Amino acid sequence: MSSRFLLYGSSGFVGDVIARQAVHAGLEPILAGRNAAKVENQATELGVEARVFPLEDATALDRALKEVAVVLHCAGPYIYTYKPMVEACLRTGTHYLDITGEIPVYEGLAARDAEAQAKGVMLLPGVGFDVVPTDCLAVHLKQRLPSAIRLTLAFHGQGPAGLPPGTQRTAIELVPYGKYMRRDGRLESPRWIVKTRLIDFGRGPIPATWMTWGDVFMAWYSTGIPNIDDYLVLSKRNRQLTNMMNALRPLFKLRVMRNYFRGAIRPGPTPEERARSVTHVWGEVEDEHGQRAVSRLHGPDAGVTWTAQTALATVQKVLTGKFIPGFQTPGRAYGADFVLEGEGVTREDLD
Repeated sequence: MSSRFLLYGSSGFVGDVIARQAVHAGLEPILAGRNAAKVENQATELGVEARVFPLEDATALDRALKEVAVVLHCAGPYIYTYKPMVEACLRTGTHYLDITGEIPVYEGLAARDAEAQAKGVMLLPGVGFDVVPTDCLAVHLKQRLPSAIRLTLAFHGQGPAGLPPGTQRTAIELVPYGKYMRRDGRLESPRWIVKTRLIDFGRGPIPATWMTWGDVFMAWYSTGIPNIDDYLVLSKRNRQLTNMMNALRPLFKLRVMRNYFRGAIRPGPTPEERARSVTHVWGEVEDEHGQRAVSRLHGPDAGVTWTAQTALATVQKVLTGKFIPGFQTPGRAYGADFVLEGEGVTREDLD
């Protein structure tokens, strides 16, 4: 089994953590990106190979992809970067993985399903916390209640670890695209909605806020459940910030507005902060007769630790020949229990 894979965007905050963990796990990442100084210094430190090129350089991109069976794409926001990478993967027969939660990217990749199947290439986005834990939990809940017609998912991060900088930038870039829910199998984007519900993540009910997450797209493919919502526990400050950004959404089409909010991006969490943080994921399904099933997952810090864990686990699956050509979701490709392969991840079913 070859242990080589291309890691594009390796010098980013999450990409760097993935690179270091990959080397620690005995894999051979070929580090890649457009910043020569960062990528080459990183590769020298870790004792691995480096490739420096922008995604616009199709010749260099194809050359790098022909060296490997799979690429883990970690350079976002992906709405700007996924197309050249996917085009190159289809040209070279290389499997495509990324860690995005961006619904426009999921839509674009799903549209290439037939072409990818014909070329024997797997297109599997969302192999980080977006959306492995929630997608696997959705599949598990569907197995518990096959007649389910409604799926609700939520998560709650506890501890000092905040979002990595790249995730914060992506959230700002996605504001103009609006929020989504799935109703009767269709994606709907309500003009304005502020909705909360009490959810018990294990220590009693607390309020969670309705939001858009990749599950409204991916869990539909994984389970076929036609009605899907996501919730997140937000601090008071983040609720206020989210409401303000929603109210100003039309203005976010202007680059100057997005640049202004980028100034508020915070540094990524330190290793110590990540070590002191945990994430709880909750899910519920219901059928037309009122039957319900509820399950929970518990794991590490979501934005970096859990993301690196599931992303590398997916790379290892592909390297051992475990892949399904075409557009896939984590739960559909590797099953409900895939998430439980990660260190420190547990699942519980509630009566």
